[in-house]
Amino acid sequence: MNDKSVKKRKQSVVRILIVSFICVCSVLYSWNLLVGLGKDKGATHILNYGWDLKYNSQSYSGVDLRSFYFDSIKRGDTVELTCTLPQNIPFSSELLIPIHYYDVHAFLNGEILFEADTDRYERGQGLGSGFYTIELPSASGGKVLKLVFRAGEDNAYSSLGSPEIWRAATFYQDYAAVKALYIALSFFFIVVGMAMIIMALAQEFRGTFAFADSVRFCSLALLAMVFGIWVFTGMNLTEVFTSDIISKVEVNYLAFFFIPIFFIGFHFESGRFKDEKGVRQARRRNILFGIVWLVGLIYIAIVLYRHWVLGESIRAYLLIAHIYDTFVILLLVFIRIYDLCRKQNNNQISSYATIMTGLAALTDIIRYNYFSRFSPRGSAGFTISVTCVVMIFFVLSLFFDYMTTTIMDAREEERIGLISKLAYTDSLTGLNNRQATEVFFDSIDSSGEQYIAVQFDLNDLKKANDTYGHEEGDKYIALFAETLKSVFEGKGYIARTGGDEFIYVMTPKAEGDRRWVQNRLKDLNVILSNKDTGHSGLRMSTAFGAYDSLDNEAKDIRDGLRIADARMYEMKKEMKAGR
Repeated sequence: MNDKSVKKRKQSVVRILIVSFICVCSVLYSWNLLVGLGKDKGATHILNYGWDLKYNSQSYSGVDLRSFYFDSIKRGDTVELTCTLPQNIPFSSELLIPIHYYDVHAFLNGEILFEADTDRYERGQGLGSGFYTIELPSASGGKVLKLVFRAGEDNAYSSLGSPEIWRAATFYQDYAAVKALYIALSFFFIVVGMAMIIMALAQEFRGTFAFADSVRFCSLALLAMVFGIWVFTGMNLTEVFTSDIISKVEVNYLAFFFIPIFFIGFHFESGRFKDEKGVRQARRRNILFGIVWLVGLIYIAIVLYRHWVLGESIRAYLLIAHIYDTFVILLLVFIRIYDLCRKQNNNQISSYATIMTGLAALTDIIRYNYFSRFSPRGSAGFTISVTCVVMIFFVLSLFFDYMTTTIMDAREEERIGLISKLAYTDSLTGLNNRQATEVFFDSIDSSGEQYIAVQFDLNDLKKANDTYGHEEGDKYIALFAETLKSVFEGKGYIARTGGDEFIYVMTPKAEGDRRWVQNRLKDLNVILSNKDTGHSGLRMSTAFGAYDSLDNEAKDIRDGLRIADARMYEMKKEMKAGR
């Protein structure tokens, strides 16, 4: 490696470090800003303690909900909570009641205030998770609040969230401010995913990407979108817009189930390899990825069928989903580590991003299952943390890296295409050359199509070269080529096969095509004679001979052109004799 290359590499590293530093500082600043938005907002009262609790046949007094836990909740278990509301609650207040797969009845001084999901509970349908808000009547301070919950499924919860009192007039703004960080994260992923899909479709329309690249890019975009939806629904942000927590839970689980599908979809190999060994390896991996991908889709279809048709809870299938996610993560992490160790993957950014994101997701899966099985608070003690932060860098790094790599690949393909075009194009006239014509002849013979082949010989080229110079001779040739293109109106195949030799081939498709060619040839020399060659002593003309495959005299098109060539020489002799 020369000094210039080393210097460029050092400059690139410095630029990357500077951009990375700016990005990290921007993220940290934005994080602190968003966290700070909710510091002075929130509930006016959090009803943690002072509850009288009745659980089935057992009663407890002065309960602090933050430290009270249940063992082995079964469907139908009933919990009654009773407390006296504070005297100093605001005049217009909202009561926020956390819900976790149970129906709820709320009473104020013995009068029914609110109920939700009772019909679904009695029909044995799945219940939701999130919260409901109730507008408290005026002068509710000092009154007795009673909440009755019935568990909608086994192990629905192990602890209860504390009800909260918020200012009714500003509830949605205050709640959104408290959750500003997660709102920003979820909208970031959703908007970035939508922008990436639009970009992928635009690039596919323009033909910049190969189809496989567009599929991978769309998978990355959909991964960002479903992750954003998962965060949005999982952090109880939909309640700002709707009270339908049943559908919210379904969307949350559906998004979670699709995350590994799109994650593995992004890692399908595009097939850009220099040797046959790499192509075979990519094919084997794609078969493996395809099987895993298909298994995931089948599993999602089964879960949705059993949930929507048979009424089973989606939560019952969460453990299997975690096992599937773990398998997908370990599979992709192992493959990327293997590629890095064997130096088989040129795209190291993608590999490192996959490894980091996979391990972060695996950490959160382990954390969730730990909280669900060993923490007294159950899954309520789990919050999305590690994966959120890593996913930001995963999506952004792969977005920019993928766009850069794919566009560079597209430019390389364009360059190769240009080189190929130059190899098959006559540089002087822009017509097809001899090499391209040989390929064209093979395609005509293999297709078995009928054809009309015409051989041309440009008259007086030697005179133009000897009298006026080779530069004028080149102009003479170019003028003849332009005339041929104009006369035949872009229909058919035109090529320059030698210094003053040209061919034209038409494959008749419609009635009258043969007559059209005959008329074009009949008028050709008249048109040529009127062309301005720039020299009064040089008038353009051509001798030509034609062959129609309907004559059945030739075994292939090359043989047909030999017949046309012989006829062309006959015409040339006649033209010389007539001078």
